[in-house]
Amino acid sequence: MGRLAALLPHLPLLDALGRDEHVTRAAQALGVPQPSVSRALRQLEAQLGVALVAPEGRGIRLTPAAKRMLPGVRVALRAAQDAIDSLDEARATVSLAFQNSLGENLVPRLVRRLREERPNIQIRLWQGARDACLAELASGRTDLAIVSGAAAAGEASVHLYDEPLVAVVPAGHRLATARRVTLADVVAETHVTLKPGYGLRRTLEQLVAAEDAELRIAFEGDDLRTLHGLVAAGLGIAVGPEVPHPLDGCVQRPIDDPRAVRDMGAVFHPGTRPPAVDDVLQVLIDVARG
Repeated sequence: MGRLAALLPHLPLLDALGRDEHVTRAAQALGVPQPSVSRALRQLEAQLGVALVAPEGRGIRLTPAAKRMLPGVRVALRAAQDAIDSLDEARATVSLAFQNSLGENLVPRLVRRLREERPNIQIRLWQGARDACLAELASGRTDLAIVSGAAAAGEASVHLYDEPLVAVVPAGHRLATARRVTLADVVAETHVTLKPGYGLRRTLEQLVAAEDAELRIAFEGDDLRTLHGLVAAGLGIAVGPEVPHPLDGCVQRPIDDPRAVRDMGAVFHPGTRPPAVDDVLQVLIDVARG
């Protein structure tokens, strides 16, 4: 163990000397002064009890003993680098963009599972509208984006789940007590909705187009709670995912139509991905489908 301990710090030196048997170029490769290389080499020879280099003209040559050691030295360096790389992967950071409406349920559940099952992966979160999330992904600033209509957003995607949509209407509205709320009933109303670029706005426009109707908008906003507040005030109705605690004055009614869903999925960069990204993606799939 003593001879091994003496050798380990000098593995890069032996590797550098073995490339072209030149002390000056070895020093340049290691980024140290030439006298430091010569001094370390003498110390190592003394500790090992064997000559590693011999003079040859104005330069040096490796001794047979050094040449026998060199293959093992390089294997050890590669193994050490692999070990360091594995630590870097274990401590990897994965960036995730997600639509605003996912911040109350899905994303917190994902973060909780990652902290429990993949504690060495750091998750960096970015929240915004659907188109903004996809722009973050396209720019390379994020590794994954959770959005609606993922299949249409890029060739590398996975479907997570279909989320039924509801009509959010004022408490005194005719649809609040209707036996059945159809898609035709919903699209005929005046809407308070999210601005263009948001996933729910895109879904609403698709539903209206499916009924060959015209979208009438009283307000365009940036978050669901604002829309619900304006619904309670009687400005219009809203279409969105069911929320567990609706505002006073709002009634959530299921829309009796299989088209009234938004398909949620994850979009990612095509090709080979870092292992940590695939780990996060698998946990996301488990959480979303579980």
